Amino acid sequence: MSMRSKTAWFLAVCFLSAAACAPAAHAASFQEANQLYKDNKYDQAIELYRQIAASRVPIPEVYFNLGNAYFKSRKLGHAILYYEKAKLLSPNDEDINRNLAIANARIVDKIDMIPDFFIKRWLTGLVNLLPSNTWAILSLVFFTLAMTLLLLYFFSGTRWIKRFGFYSAMILLTVSLLTLWTSSRRAAYSVESDAAIVIEPSVTIKSSPDEAGNNIFVLHEGTRVIVTDSIENWKQIRLSDGNKGWVQRSAIEPV
Repeated sequence: MSMRSKTAWFLAVCFLSAAACAPAAHAASFQEANQLYKDNKYDQAIELYRQIAASRVPIPEVYFNLGNAYFKSRKLGHAILYYEKAKLLSPNDEDINRNLAIANARIVDKIDMIPDFFIKRWLTGLVNLLPSNTWAILSLVFFTLAMTLLLLYFFSGTRWIKRFGFYSAMILLTVSLLTLWTSSRRAAYSVESDAAIVIEPSVTIKSSPDEAGNNIFVLHEGTRVIVTDSIENWKQIRLSDGNKGWVQRSAIEPV
């Protein structure tokens, strides 16, 4: 999806949802930021995109364009950070995933990933298949159908129709509960993340949350980590290969 089409999508969202944003102000600001980007005024575009992102409900298009502006400014860590934020909201967007892959290819640290158990991968893929609201609508539809079939069970005088209504209702009720759970998980994925991105050019990871701790390894800008604990100005992090250590809070930004 190009910058222009993302602009159009953003405008549509703004004009359709007055509660989500102030339509005229944010649409105009978004267009202005995009023009600054096209004029190669990346620092000014970044400032305006950040203002939009901070003042309203997050939209992946804003994060995506912000990531592009940071990438053009050669600020790899921040570019990956905002591509990751965009991906949280729209995990199946081809443009977001492609630009994130391009940015990740430029990271200095090449860390092996311990693959997730196949069931977890399958469930994550299922949850991300549709937006949270769509899963919620499907849950409501299945629940309504289940209640309708229960009416057949209670009011039909035919034995086989009663059995069909009862068992079908139980199946649809189960599906309704599953899609409701999927909706809640998809919503949680969008707003809750323990991932963070290294934003400093390089940072030394310590064995304990203090400067006197042993140096374990060094990470570079753009590396993705998982935050597992926090003590004052220190964060305990875990890499995708399982290695752990402590880093100063200012060296990373949460996704």
